[in-house]
Amino acid sequence: MDEINVELVIAAINEFYTTVDEQRRHDLDGILCKFKSDYNCLPTVVTCMRMISSSESSPNVRYFATVCLYDVIRLRSDECVSDPTIQISVKSFLIESLTSGTYSQTQSVLNKLSSTLAILSLYCIPDLWTEPVADLTSLWAPTPELLLKVLSDIAAEFSNVTMPLAQRSKLKTELHRISNDIIKIIWTVLSCGDATASTKRAAVDCVEQWIRLPGVALENWSNVLSIVLESVAKDCTALTNLLSILSENDELSNMGPLVMDICKYIIVNVSQKVGEELKEDGCSEEVSSLVSATCCLAERAVQTLVEVSSQAGNVELLTKMLDFMQALSTLPGIYPIDEIVSDLPVVFLTTLREEVVSSMSSQSKKNWSLVVENVAPFYAQILCSSIEKLSYPEANIFERYSKEDQDLFDEYRTTRSEVSVDSYLLSGSQTLAFLNTKLEESLTANLNYNRSEAILYLWECVGDYTNEKDYPNILNFLQIVVQHFKISPETALINRDQIRRANTIMKVLYTLSHLIQAHDEVIQLEIAIIPVILSYLERLENPKQVLITLEKFLEDRSDCLNNIGDSILSTCYNFFNNSNNWKYHRLTALKCIGYVLSKKKSSETMDIIYRILNEHITKDDVEEYSFSVNIFSSLFTSLRKKQDSNRNDQEEEDPAIVIILREAIPVFERIYNQQNDFRLIGDICEAVRNGLTSLPDKYIPDFFPFVVQLLNSALFINAQSACSLAKSAVLQCGSLVGIELANSIAGWCSLFEQRVDDAQMEEWLALLYQVFKKDWKTIRKFEEPFINAIKSALNICSYTIVHSAEPAVVRTASQTLACIASQTTINDDNIVKDILAKHGENLVKTIFVRVQGELMRQTVESLAEVLFFYFKQFTTETRQVILNEPYGNTPLVAAMFRDIGNLRNFKQMTLRFNCATLNDRATSTSR
Repeated sequence: MDEINVELVIAAINEFYTTVDEQRRHDLDGILCKFKSDYNCLPTVVTCMRMISSSESSPNVRYFATVCLYDVIRLRSDECVSDPTIQISVKSFLIESLTSGTYSQTQSVLNKLSSTLAILSLYCIPDLWTEPVADLTSLWAPTPELLLKVLSDIAAEFSNVTMPLAQRSKLKTELHRISNDIIKIIWTVLSCGDATASTKRAAVDCVEQWIRLPGVALENWSNVLSIVLESVAKDCTALTNLLSILSENDELSNMGPLVMDICKYIIVNVSQKVGEELKEDGCSEEVSSLVSATCCLAERAVQTLVEVSSQAGNVELLTKMLDFMQALSTLPGIYPIDEIVSDLPVVFLTTLREEVVSSMSSQSKKNWSLVVENVAPFYAQILCSSIEKLSYPEANIFERYSKEDQDLFDEYRTTRSEVSVDSYLLSGSQTLAFLNTKLEESLTANLNYNRSEAILYLWECVGDYTNEKDYPNILNFLQIVVQHFKISPETALINRDQIRRANTIMKVLYTLSHLIQAHDEVIQLEIAIIPVILSYLERLENPKQVLITLEKFLEDRSDCLNNIGDSILSTCYNFFNNSNNWKYHRLTALKCIGYVLSKKKSSETMDIIYRILNEHITKDDVEEYSFSVNIFSSLFTSLRKKQDSNRNDQEEEDPAIVIILREAIPVFERIYNQQNDFRLIGDICEAVRNGLTSLPDKYIPDFFPFVVQLLNSALFINAQSACSLAKSAVLQCGSLVGIELANSIAGWCSLFEQRVDDAQMEEWLALLYQVFKKDWKTIRKFEEPFINAIKSALNICSYTIVHSAEPAVVRTASQTLACIASQTTINDDNIVKDILAKHGENLVKTIFVRVQGELMRQTVESLAEVLFFYFKQFTTETRQVILNEPYGNTPLVAAMFRDIGNLRNFKQMTLRFNCATLNDRATSTSR
């Protein structure tokens, strides 16, 4: 290698830091990178040391040289450490430079020199430098700040060393031993009364780095931590860093005494510091970071706090910690305008509640009732305060917020959603009674919409946790809703606050619906509640939540519809007929109409249905076609009779669902004959599927020919929707239509076989897989179409496995083949077995070759099932076929033949064979 031209390197460094030409800077960067890597280690290191120590070097040159020296030692450690000349000279140079550098070097250079000495020492410990801490201490005892800086960097640089695992483990063990000396040094420094602020800061930094060291025994640091914490009590940034590091330590939760000491420190010192910072600036990032670190640490302490409180019966420390967290949670001011920390204690509060509730049900815990008795009031106070905290500012004020602040407040509400749950799980009915009281007070006093909305939001959050024991409070809440929340037809809800509260009311009712519908007096309750819901339907620009809630109450088709059905019909019919409303919402309203009509006689039902159909099934337009189809789909879904209905089903007249389906068929035929539109076909298939599901069994044979006619076209236009319909039709109609179904399946299989390269093959194969898996016995009764279907399926699957590059398609084909083989064995079907035998040579070759390639695990296992069938049923013939194939005479294949008595083992051997052939081919290719 050529000798290093130092002057050229220095010139390149100076130009690199001063040029504004980006291309020139890029070229210079390449030159300087080569300086680090292209020369022998010794001349590179010597050049760096000369540039650092030369009085003529500019600050940029010195800094570059320092960084370069660090990089060379870190990246070329083997060369540096194995050469005694380099190792000793660099160590001496670094120690000397740091000792005298305070007067001649910039702080950035000194910091990098310290890191360089640290990483060099790590590569030398313990074999080449047995006692680095003792040596450096004896050298730099008069300058403890420098000593602490280097000791801190030794721990910090551990994550940057690159060495074999065994050497790294040995180094880590040595560092753990050394840490005891570090503790003594830090104790001495911090105990010294005349230590400067910067020295104390260096000691704290040193502690932070060493307790971050993987596997460090935190308990050994517990004594020195107390003095360290005292030293940073007034330093917001240092305090935040230290608390964050402690909270991240995996051992902390297992060190009860240390956790308790830290909690006491938080209560006395941290709370005071937080209070001071909040007085100065409640929106400061510094105080937010400090509170966040404190809350994380407090959350880690929860288990210990509850354990001590329940075991010793002393809840003082726990309640003091809760008092501090409550103070943070209930800070006055609107988040995030006046303060940004009140959401941070949420994780602590939720974790504490979970731990306390868990201990309540644990027989091993003592004094849990004392813990609950002392903890619950804090959650109640937080809940009380949360009403104000979670209330949106009035619309005219909130609209002035920036989009970011609006999003932050929405996120804050979501974050605090557990506040009512926490209180409820600790106090039960008292929480619900409190919410009812506050809600009634707010409404009676005619306060703004947002306060009552916040209370409703808290009800919504806790609603999923309520149960039958809460009926008294739920009934009281419903009484308040009926009394205060039903609005008159003249009321227009256009204000953002009004709309929000309306939607929250609907969400609470939806959340409580399961309990309302299970109540003994459900009819009276729904008679009172449903009119409240209806009163909002035409009042909101976007009534999505109203319709969702209304449908939830109506889909059960309770007998309340006999009393208020006409009111529901009138309101929903008017909404449906309003073309200004969104079509999706109109169709939901139509479902609600259907639920009511399902309680009426067919003749009465059809009077209304005909009116709807005559008005809306007329226009020849794709969008209108889609709407027309969805009208039928909604009616099919909602007009289905309730399964446990007490009505007499032996009506002389046909059910409404049958009449409507008859009306729908010519409409559907006209649409799909005129429009081979993908979406329309999908809508029609979904509608017919809903119709079939709702149709009484005795009418299915009448309608099945239409279903087949539709599927014969739809399967090749919108396979996903058509196959979904076909699966439902096969399952529901199989025992009712017999030979028609078998012939249809055989016809579909034949058509699929003619289109083996079609992009929709995965959907078709999934249909065949279900048919053979769930309906084998049903269609097996009809031998000719069944055999034809099997033959086509075998041809399709065989072709797909060979030619398809789509993993999902190959997987489904493999599953279908495996299903056929399995059903043949289970049903001892000799005819199908003979068919499989005739296809055997081709199938076995195909599968054996395919199983040697890249495949999903599930595909390999399915193919293994097919091979297992042939290995077991036709052992000799299969062996003869495979022996002539690549890898056919390998030990793994021989092992597969030995495992033909156990499918599970056979699959495992096939998976091993798949991996082995892939690896062998990869090795051959690389050669």
